[in-house]
Amino acid sequence: MILVIDDEKYIRSSLVGLLGDEGYRAEAVETAEAGEKMLDKEDIELILLDIQMPGKDGISFLADNHDRLAGLPVIVISGRGDIPTAVSAIKLGAFDYIEKPLLPQRVLLTVKQALRFSNTVKREGKLVGHILDKYRIIGRSQAVVRLQEMISKAAASDSTVLITGETGTGKELVARHLHYLSLRKAEPLVVVNCPAIPETLFESELFGHVQGAFTGAHKDRNGRFEQAGSGTLFLDEIGEIPITLQGKLLRVLEYGQFEKLGAEQTLTAACRLVVATNRDLLGMAGEGEFREDLLYRLNVIAINVPPLRDRLEDIPLLIACFMSMREAGELYELSSEAMGMAASFEWPGNIRQLKNFVDQLLFECDPGVIGPDDIRRVYRSRQNYSPAANSSGENRLNAAVRQFETGYLSQLFLKHKGNIAAMSRELGMDRGNLSKKLKLFGIV
Repeated sequence: MILVIDDEKYIRSSLVGLLGDEGYRAEAVETAEAGEKMLDKEDIELILLDIQMPGKDGISFLADNHDRLAGLPVIVISGRGDIPTAVSAIKLGAFDYIEKPLLPQRVLLTVKQALRFSNTVKREGKLVGHILDKYRIIGRSQAVVRLQEMISKAAASDSTVLITGETGTGKELVARHLHYLSLRKAEPLVVVNCPAIPETLFESELFGHVQGAFTGAHKDRNGRFEQAGSGTLFLDEIGEIPITLQGKLLRVLEYGQFEKLGAEQTLTAACRLVVATNRDLLGMAGEGEFREDLLYRLNVIAINVPPLRDRLEDIPLLIACFMSMREAGELYELSSEAMGMAASFEWPGNIRQLKNFVDQLLFECDPGVIGPDDIRRVYRSRQNYSPAANSSGENRLNAAVRQFETGYLSQLFLKHKGNIAAMSRELGMDRGNLSKKLKLFGIV
């Protein structure tokens, strides 16, 4: 049964109706105290928990029932859009965090993911659950919601997956989710970093070799296809595989067969293949650098991981989570202006660059409030920042200004809990003009 804990009658009835239409059994209560009584007498599979309620709030519910909620997914819902609250809830064990007004598609997707996560933990033990939690995909933007939907659909399939995206966007993260949400999750996940393998050793690395196959082959060795068994083989940066070896990889995809280097016996590949690249494989095929027939065999299911510049609204939550990972959330706080500045840059290195920047920021700054001067100083010291770029200097400036305004107003909106009058007073700005800007930037 799914338990809904929310003090708003409309929210309770809407969620129970939505879940019921999808075949779930759901019940709702209006207080945390009533929710605790339900935990005593019902077999609860998942909880949808409001943050702000009279009496005991959602955070207190999570803290007071930490042991009882172990292994039980909790989805936190709130009308405040409060990033620190979201991080606190996740640190206390919440599975995910969604904001009111609740979008039915978003609710159902999160519920399905949470139940799948819970079932995985129950069937496979805590290890897989810890792995998925460690490699959590952080974000609430539409780009991330679409990405999660595609991962869920692809995980249910057994087809080859091609993951595309720029460096640092999290392609390996997607591959890990594909594996651990699939029916192969109990089998090995073998990760191969293709650029790190010398061209002369590629064939042996993938397919293995027998003793004496080449100088230095002192004993038989299983390749990555054999190591993966019935699990998943992830080839990162597939565009780096030598074209001389691509034909053999194509044969594996077409017939599921291969031979070890120096052997005559044909072996069967039982693993699922997931590959990733930051290169234009179609363009490479046109230049003769990548086999077109191999590309078509790889591109059965395509997942594109969005760059950070397409999900700038996720930056505050990403920064908060990175700070929490360093256990620095209690000592450091970014001002609204600093957060707005962080959200105003394009981040060409994507999430990896942002995480490295947060690490450097915490290293260089003293505990307390981190301001825009700190952001600017650390950026310059690393020489790795770039404001959003368009076709001309003027367009780049306009884009940077707009991105800064969007980030700054988003943080101010969170600070004042959506009170536009309070925002206009702090900014010294006409309320009507402010409302227009908030709508223009998609904040309200």
